[in-house]
Amino acid sequence: MTWDVTLDFEYVVTKKAIPRICFGSALDREVLPTSGPAMSPFMRREAREIRPNLGPGSYDDKRDAFYDLTHRIYSKKGLGPKTSRWLVRHEYQPPPREIKVKKRIKQNCAPFNSTSKRKGIFTSASYPAPCDYCPEYKKRQMNFAYSFSGKKVLRCAVNIKCVPYNLDTCGVCGCSCSAQGDYWQFENRIFLCRKHYSRLFTHCLAKYQGAKLAEFKSVRDCFFAHAHNSCKAALKIMTNDEIVKKLRKEAYLDLYYPQRRFCNN
Repeated sequence: MTWDVTLDFEYVVTKKAIPRICFGSALDREVLPTSGPAMSPFMRREAREIRPNLGPGSYDDKRDAFYDLTHRIYSKKGLGPKTSRWLVRHEYQPPPREIKVKKRIKQNCAPFNSTSKRKGIFTSASYPAPCDYCPEYKKRQMNFAYSFSGKKVLRCAVNIKCVPYNLDTCGVCGCSCSAQGDYWQFENRIFLCRKHYSRLFTHCLAKYQGAKLAEFKSVRDCFFAHAHNSCKAALKIMTNDEIVKKLRKEAYLDLYYPQRRFCNN
């Protein structure tokens, strides 16, 4: 084995001492202290409690289930009493009891246990004053057909049939229905004149040829506004403003003087 110089040489490194800072104190300070005089009141209030030597294998006789609550500092400035928060402990717990069964409440046969007819606040009169309000009748309002991209269209009280000539005949007497003005029809197959419809319609359940008379609709031909002269082309007798005014007036008057009165009216 050859001789090497590095075998007998011992390399020693000496660590220099940390020089003192040129300002302030030379005391060692923690970056984030958890206790001691370096903590400000704000740090004392916001810092969490530290429990040293606390683990599954450690047991302290002085600590109980309420130790954290009784020894907690609640002062907002960081300084608080070290004594127990509750001087007297109430550890008594009542024994479990049986649950009381709720009694079934007897239900009344009617609201407020009264079946008598309620009296109205106001009595209807033949000539009410403008300030009177009668809650017995619902609000009367004309019906309109609405659409998202179009104008609202009035729903007429009487359906208008635009035909060059009207051949609808009454199913009872066989006369022309349009001769008496407005008439009644059911699904455009059963027709009744105004005279016989008023005779047959005694109540809402009255029927004619298997169809309820309450389901019949009032119809009118277009001869009051058009002149067809036995052809499909129509010549206007009335202007558009006059036709709209007439239909609006009929729809308004139908709210107060309907052609047919149902059983609930």
